[in-house]
Amino acid sequence: MKIYFGDNQFLGVNHSAGKGDDYLSKYETAEDVAGTLRGAWEVGIRDFAFTVNAKTIKAINLVKTDCPFNLHPSLPYAHRINDLVLDKGLAGAILFKIREFGFFNLFNAGLAALLNKNRKILKLLVLSELDGIPMENVRSIGLLNIATDFILGSKRRDLLEDFYFVVAKDFNCKPIFYTMNFGKLADSIWGEGLLDCAIVFNYNKNSFRTNPSLNCVREAVERYRERETIAMSLFSGSQAQEVCDVLAEIPSISGVLFGSSSRENIKSNYMLLDSYRN
Repeated sequence: MKIYFGDNQFLGVNHSAGKGDDYLSKYETAEDVAGTLRGAWEVGIRDFAFTVNAKTIKAINLVKTDCPFNLHPSLPYAHRINDLVLDKGLAGAILFKIREFGFFNLFNAGLAALLNKNRKILKLLVLSELDGIPMENVRSIGLLNIATDFILGSKRRDLLEDFYFVVAKDFNCKPIFYTMNFGKLADSIWGEGLLDCAIVFNYNKNSFRTNPSLNCVREAVERYRERETIAMSLFSGSQAQEVCDVLAEIPSISGVLFGSSSRENIKSNYMLLDSYRN
């Protein structure tokens, strides 16, 4: 079972009342983020899963020599797009992207998209999002649930397939899909033969964001026990023993993802999860 360190705390995301603002003030600079990454490395964590954004990218580059994490970037970060539009306006944002991609690359990709061939423009978009990340350390590229579940709900499986092949073929990385609809996504991806990818999903004793229910997700995990499954939000409202109990219900799980801002909690959570896999 692989243990991934996550980045919700760096983005000001927390599901306990009031802590989100505390996190935002704690991680105002890239060096603040880098300090926590160094602490995670010191306790033994080697895989960092993060949402692509400028501050985290800068922090990764600050620590990459001493802490060469296996990197697992995910996109799109909605705030990054929103900030670009706010800064430059919609027309300015489009022109910025044209200059970034190069006009002819964008023209060719746009022409392919008009012919219902989306992979060229998707490759450009992914390449743009990953700018500044040390690609030699990237092991997977993820699609966040805001995009995955929208595409899934729109019944555009072809776009999920396009992302799968762009990541696997053009970037030589493992595709990862984040979702809040594990069963439906698993059927759409693994059930249709796209096997060499991972799915990240919520799983915890309180069924927080575990849709449609804990039992349904557990049954789906068991149904695809040979595939790569990564559980997150395990510690939401849970004590240590409860986390172990929940993990014991799904022994085929491939990995877990957790985040924390406290070095003490990072160490204790990692040791707990490490003892479980041993």
